[in-house]
Formats: sequence, structure tokens, C-alpha cells
Amino acid sequence: MDAIRRAIASATITFGPTDDVKWRDAYTPFYPEFPKDIQRLRDEIYGPGERNKLDVYVPASEKADKPVVVFIHGGGFFSGDKEWSEKVYANVGYYFAQQGIISVVANHQLVPHAKYPGGADDMRLVREWIYEHISAPKYGQGSVQNVFLFGHSSGGAHICMDLFAEGDPNRTPKDPLFPPVAGVILLDVPFWFDKNKPARARNLRHYWGSEDENLWGPKSALGLFQRIPDNSPVLDSRKLPIFVGSVEWEIPETTDAMVMFFNAYRARSKPTGTLPTVHVLKKHNHLTNILSIGTEDTAQADKIMEFINDCLASPSPPTV
Repeated sequence: MDAIRRAIASATITFGPTDDVKWRDAYTPFYPEFPKDIQRLRDEIYGPGERNKLDVYVPASEKADKPVVVFIHGGGFFSGDKEWSEKVYANVGYYFAQQGIISVVANHQLVPHAKYPGGADDMRLVREWIYEHISAPKYGQGSVQNVFLFGHSSGGAHICMDLFAEGDPNRTPKDPLFPPVAGVILLDVPFWFDKNKPARARNLRHYWGSEDENLWGPKSALGLFQRIPDNSPVLDSRKLPIFVGSVEWEIPETTDAMVMFFNAYRARSKPTGTLPTVHVLKKHNHLTNILSIGTEDTAQADKIMEFINDCLASPSPPTV
């Protein structure tokens, strides 16, 4: 693994079109054999779309009311899969299951087939499927009150565009925190976009129908957050704890977006000025933090578990 660390340090913030596969293949030899006492239920259908499928990783423990982590992959809105390879993203599913947490790893719609708010609608369907099914013995007797949403890169953007949907008056009003959400983990999330990047401009046209920021900006994760009503429960850090994670060598566009969201959050949060939990992982880039989960490098996984355990140990928020 020392060779990987040297390569990451050498590349710094550079992240080319084929680097995702390069880093995935570099990490693959470092995943141990996945435990056989964890049951993996593949391709459960959560919605009508071709990609509306998810995998459930059931811990060996028979204890009831287990916490649940829902992982949503990234891929720039146009790529990615819950089974990107034989090991990835099973590494995420098996890791949390080994901690006694039911893991759900889901696919979602991709551009050019998906249009706003298609990805966010998929997140809502995943949440509803979990609420209806995860407490069953088949799926590990999970607690519907202790569901954590975990999104990487564009997967985190889709989660946000569901939770912050109140910011778009043209979308059907729904309670943002029902089905319940115990906390949100957002790693390397593009809350906003640099339309001057050709590939990004293309995706903006596909997903939002325009690269004009006046049109897509209000419907981005950042734009929606800035427009949600002042009485929205997602603004209350006691009702929706948020972990915002980045890395030492982050893509500049994503770094800029994270800073924008950080400032937007503290301007509107309750209690007044409350900050989200923020962590910058040393010695990693935009993708390697996720790939490290389940390897001997436990730094990223440890911080996520610390956040989850803190949320589970916290008292219920006040109702008034």
C-alpha cells in the first residue's frame, strides 16, 4: 500500500478521465476475502427503472433494530454501478456489515437517460423501500429510525437534491425527513459545478437541460439548500446531523463547492451558526478515500463510524 500512497501524493489534485479505473485496480489486491457469514442479497428492486436495484448486506448478528447505512455511488452523473467490479463497491457493503450495520448499496439512473430530478427521485424510492422492508428478518431486522444516507461525489448530490427538494417550488411537497434519516454522510460532493469544464457542461445539458447557471443553479444541491423554507427540519443540526468529508488532494471544483455549501449551511443552520461535522482526509484523492474502506487503511472508515456512533448515542432532538 505504500506504493499507492506515493502515487496518490505524486498525482496530487490531478484526476483524469481514466484515473478512476486506475485507482480502482490499484486498490483491488488489498481487499481481504469477504466474510462468508455476511449474507449479500443482490438486485432487490426498489422502483420501476431499469437501474432501480440495490444490494443488501446482512450482518451475522441476529440482534434486532440494527442501524442501516445506505451507500450511493458516484460517477459524475453518467457512470458508476453498485458492482463497479467484483470487489468495488462490495468493499463498502461488507465493511459496514462487519460492524453490525445493515448495508444497502444502490444503483440510480444516469444521464443521458435521467433528467432532473430523476436521481433525487431514486433516492426517495430507496428510502421508501428501506422503510417498508428493512425491518424484516430477511433483511436483518433493521431499525427504520436509524438509517444513515452515505453518498460519494454525484451520489451525494442526488441525496442532497432529495433532502433539499423543498427548495424547488415545482416539485411535489414531501416531508424531507420521512422516511426517517438519522444522519447524512457526504464525501467529495459537487454541491455546485464548474460549467467551463466541457464534460461538466455536457452533463448539465443532459440532466438540467441547460448549461446556463441561471437555470441549473437553483436546482443544484447548493441552490436547493439556499432556497428551502426557514422552518425546514433539515436546517436543524439536531434533527439532521450532516458529515461533510473531503480529501487532501480534492478536485478543485469539488473543493470550491464544499466551501460554498459550508458557508451556506452556517448562514442558515439551527441552532444559529451551527456547523456540520467537517473532515479532510490526509493522503487521499477524490476516489481513493472510498476505495480504502475495507482495507488496512482504516482512516476514512474510522471517521465515518465515529460520526455514526455519535449520532446513535445522541438524545432525540426536541420537538419544539
